[in-house]
Amino acid sequence: MKKSLLIILGIALTFGLSAQVRFGVKLGGTLSQLSNKVEGESENSDPKIGFQVGGLLEYSFSESFALQPELLYVNNGGKFGGGESEDVVFNLHNIQLPVNLKYKLGTDKLKFYVTGGPYLGYIAAARLSAGAVSINVFDDDAGTDMKHFDFGVGAGFGIELSNKYVAGVGYQYGLANLTGSEGAKMKSGTFNLSIGYLF
Repeated sequence: MKKSLLIILGIALTFGLSAQVRFGVKLGGTLSQLSNKVEGESENSDPKIGFQVGGLLEYSFSESFALQPELLYVNNGGKFGGGESEDVVFNLHNIQLPVNLKYKLGTDKLKFYVTGGPYLGYIAAARLSAGAVSINVFDDDAGTDMKHFDFGVGAGFGIELSNKYVAGVGYQYGLANLTGSEGAKMKSGTFNLSIGYLF
């Protein structure tokens, strides 16, 4: 029994020592859209341009596989056409925690990678604008019933140069219903283009 425990402990220590941890920063732009469904009728917003910035940790299990959690500020949302009235723009300010599995292929000078995994998000602030009028979505008097919490899945791909510089594109598909209004569903989708540096 003791011998088995020592073997398991030895394997765990070897695995832990062989893993490589790197930290990094990233920033980039976003192109986001909201889908709104009310009583069976669906409407997609026009895209909204925003940005994202934050940090990441890359925990490599081998030369090819790594786990990459990130902590990001993401600005996204969407614009709905108002017809004869003013356009309605949702401007969302999110704190997001994506946790991606990463597969890398290449040399120290040039690697290609793909990522995929879930994300959790918290909408810290949100504004709804129509012409010159702008309101806090989470104000009790706004009547929007928007929720703070978001979650979904994402995927992406990119390149890494000289084990330091990264550039990638990705897409996040929101699974959470962002509105608490009865008979309504609102979900988000966000493309992103980013550059980063690994320490």
